[in-house]
Amino acid sequence: MDIEQLMMQSLQLLGLGMGAVFIILTLLICIIWAVSKIVPEEQPDVIPVPSDRLSKPGHQHIAAIQAAIHKYRKSR
Repeated sequence: MDIEQLMMQSLQLLGLGMGAVFIILTLLICIIWAVSKIVPEEQPDVIPVPSDRLSKPGHQHIAAIQAAIHKYRKSR
């Protein structure tokens, strides 16, 4: 085999390998996009806060912080 044949064969293998990777990644992106359209997004749970907690000043902040901590711990 001379050098031209080896170079041609290496370029063919390069094109085949890169083409296969490109096609697989494109299919993966399409599948992920389709699944994201089919499966609905989760809605956050609303935590009811009793009205007596909201009557005193400063309790709104505490209730918001407690709700955020609860949501964070639930997502872990």
